[in-house]
Amino acid sequence: MYHERQTRQMCLVHALNALFQKPQFTAETLDEICYSLSDKRWFNPHRSMLGLGNYDVNVLMSALGMYDYQRIRFENLDAIIVNVPTGNYIPFWKGRHWYTILRQDNRFFNLDSKLSKPEEITDITQHCRSLLSKTEDSNQLFLVGKGDPTDFVSVNRSAFHELLIVCDIYHGKINNHQAQVRLNSEL
Repeated sequence: MYHERQTRQMCLVHALNALFQKPQFTAETLDEICYSLSDKRWFNPHRSMLGLGNYDVNVLMSALGMYDYQRIRFENLDAIIVNVPTGNYIPFWKGRHWYTILRQDNRFFNLDSKLSKPEEITDITQHCRSLLSKTEDSNQLFLVGKGDPTDFVSVNRSAFHELLIVCDIYHGKINNHQAQVRLNSEL
């Protein structure tokens, strides 16, 4: 399993390479995407002003689009790309961290570049619920995979909770009545 360790603020590079399971992207590749989105070289709005990484979601979506990946429905899921706030070392600096949760042989693996090695996630629905319940909407989860572009959907927070309930039903963890009760309480 391909996994990179964190360097500078290059977590989106690491998250994308974890998704593709090879060194597909570099800082230079993502910088070029930034320049294609905005021609500003010094204070490009799609990365940190120091040029150390910290890329935004527009860079992610452009990079995924280069290889026909999009945000998709859960059944076509190849990975979940996660974006979470990081501790601020510089006042007034809002940093974020990207990482990939890869689906492989119907098992999920956390390929966070801050981990020394990949970690299997034994209960993906609980893991995603935990991510969604933290820090009042500031955690972001992007379902990515390949498929028919007409099947692509943008998944908001409540729709993602519904997807998690469907996953629990599919895996036999809950029945339809329990799902309806949970759906009513979570939404």
